[in-house]
Amino acid sequence: MLRFLKAVWQAGSSQFKFFFVVLMGYLFQVCVMPYIRIGDVTPNLLFAITGILTIGYGKLRALWVGCIYGILMETMVPSIRALNLVLYPLSAGFLSMFFADKSEKKLEYERSIGKAGRNVNAYLRTLACAAANTLIYEIVNVVYMYLGGAELSGAIISKALANVFWTTVLTAVIMVPVRRFLGFKKRKKEKKPDKPAYHIGRV
Repeated sequence: MLRFLKAVWQAGSSQFKFFFVVLMGYLFQVCVMPYIRIGDVTPNLLFAITGILTIGYGKLRALWVGCIYGILMETMVPSIRALNLVLYPLSAGFLSMFFADKSEKKLEYERSIGKAGRNVNAYLRTLACAAANTLIYEIVNVVYMYLGGAELSGAIISKALANVFWTTVLTAVIMVPVRRFLGFKKRKKEKKPDKPAYHIGRV
């Protein structure tokens, strides 16, 4: 009975931490981040959180985060109509296929065809996921501006790239404490299987 209650508590605690991080990410994005500008660029905290949760929880939770942020940003922050509502979940769900942990079945398949069969370092994937989400968002933004009649100057493109860079830097700063708060510890390196020993018998 105690084990069951402990398991229920641990499961509930995990869910609470997940939604707490999602909510705090949104509140900080709309209340704090507008005052943090680096060269006229505000890093996107939502994509930093999305990258961390994608690697920590996997594809389904990545889609949840994208949907939650898409709905919140669409209803609370003025922007291009339906851009946030569509782009956040689509980007998070699509990129999770490349950056989330591979399943055991896929790892076994890779090993069977001679590949390494292991997940890339979680921190590197977190940074890459956050950067890729931001890059997709900025590309779509630039395309919208171009279709709206705006001239694509070097300043617009450099600002978009700067946003990708500073969002990646922000992700690097917060990913370790956020992962620890969520209960994800650094994984130990997988041990290579020992080579079989060959003995020469006496004749």
